[in-house]
Amino acid sequence: MSVEGVRLEEFQLIEAGIAGAGHKRYIGERFTCRFCGRGRESATFKKKAHAIPEFLGNHQLILNSECDSCNEHFGNTIEPHLEKYTLPFRALNGITNKTRKTPKHSDEKIGALQMDRHTNHIAITLNEDDALGHHEDRNHVSWVMQRKPFVPYMAYKALCKIAASVANERCLPLFEPTLEWLNPLTIREMSINPAIVIETLTPGTRYTSCVYRLYLRNTNTIPHCLFWIAFGSFALMTFVPTRLDFKAGVVLQSKLPYIPDTRPKEEIALFGQQLHIDRDFSSRELTSFPHEVHMQFESVEETIPPLA
Repeated sequence: MSVEGVRLEEFQLIEAGIAGAGHKRYIGERFTCRFCGRGRESATFKKKAHAIPEFLGNHQLILNSECDSCNEHFGNTIEPHLEKYTLPFRALNGITNKTRKTPKHSDEKIGALQMDRHTNHIAITLNEDDALGHHEDRNHVSWVMQRKPFVPYMAYKALCKIAASVANERCLPLFEPTLEWLNPLTIREMSINPAIVIETLTPGTRYTSCVYRLYLRNTNTIPHCLFWIAFGSFALMTFVPTRLDFKAGVVLQSKLPYIPDTRPKEEIALFGQQLHIDRDFSSRELTSFPHEVHMQFESVEETIPPLA
């Protein structure tokens, strides 16, 4: 997909933050749910609702304005699809999950893959000998990771839910269409086509915490709001529906800008250019697509597991 003519400079940064481990930080108005609108008289607020799911590495940013019922609803409906979609990214970077452990990946060709985030070692057990390509002259290794089936539309909706969670209270009226769409008490659906999600790999960079940014522009062109979130060396960016999208005379435009690469030229020359992949997440069918991996290691050691 072409991004010609679309510049990030057209957008204003309205929210940014870092969420990882450490002391808890709280956002949002307590005892008023921003998704269903209920207060203490009709809802409970006993659980700690993470503004960004814990499986993305957020263990400290808590959303006060999310009731227990909505928290359970999102955890059972949309977030599992985002969890399955992002698993290859998280497994390759050792992103800790809810239990503070790094996730394992497995599929037909890969018996197990797990990264030790303390040593930066990746251990891979193969079900098939040819599943991994090793170019010994430069310790370049390549393989394909197959995702578990997920619904792209639900994963996109989960990304929009995160954007609405990290948004400041004063911006919530702007996100009214998204909040109504997310509200479990309504039957509102939104037909979004294409629902663009951009995957970006930045070689040589590894965020130790989850980093997010929310961008906005007030124009007559959709999209008006961009949400970017990064963990490890991967980043995802998509657009979030706003009230501005429904103004009279607004023109639909499916192009999204890429976030500029801020690495020094020497680092880019050493590790390589960013890799961007644009995907359409408008499908509501179970989908599984591969994640192709190319990595260069300091050393590669091949071992034969002992017989049982």
